[in-house]
Amino acid sequence: MTYNQYSAETLLQLITQHDAEALAELYDRYAQPTYNLIVRMVRDQALADDILQETFWQVWQKAGEFSGRGAVAAWLFRIARNKSLDQLRRQKARPQVVETASQEDWELWPGDEVSVESVAEQRWEQEYVRQALEKMPDEQRECLKLAYFSGMSQQQIAAHTQTPLGTVKTRLRLGVERLERIFRAAGYQEQDFG
Repeated sequence: MTYNQYSAETLLQLITQHDAEALAELYDRYAQPTYNLIVRMVRDQALADDILQETFWQVWQKAGEFSGRGAVAAWLFRIARNKSLDQLRRQKARPQVVETASQEDWELWPGDEVSVESVAEQRWEQEYVRQALEKMPDEQRECLKLAYFSGMSQQQIAAHTQTPLGTVKTRLRLGVERLERIFRAAGYQEQDFG
């Protein structure tokens, strides 16, 4: 079994044994969304690079402290967020409130004051879902996108794709099951799906 087939929890267990390849795989999976969060908070790419390295150094040193409750990604995200906040405190700055958020950001949280952390977390989750969808067969991915992102009913999807309704139902069921397996392998728990 190659490292890219291991769950994030398994990678953390291997990291506790100082398995550098496990850390490299975890880094490959989560570095970009983690970096995106950090840079949105500190608004400095060079500083974000340093904080990202500090974050994964802490993972290397303290992987055994992961409690097993919740997703590894969420634990990693908290480490990065805390390190970013520590840096901002050292600079006597505060996390930025996205006052000039894009229209898309405001549509996610209408009427609320949007923090950089919440926007970044939402972006990370969206990116993770996009990556998970890319791992699926084209037919299942298309049906899921039409159902969940375009709001089409199963009958509308069948008409749109010129596919029998039973086939659409099967593709949706198999697609949802595959997504659930991908998310569980990444450390998401039952309560994360609600």
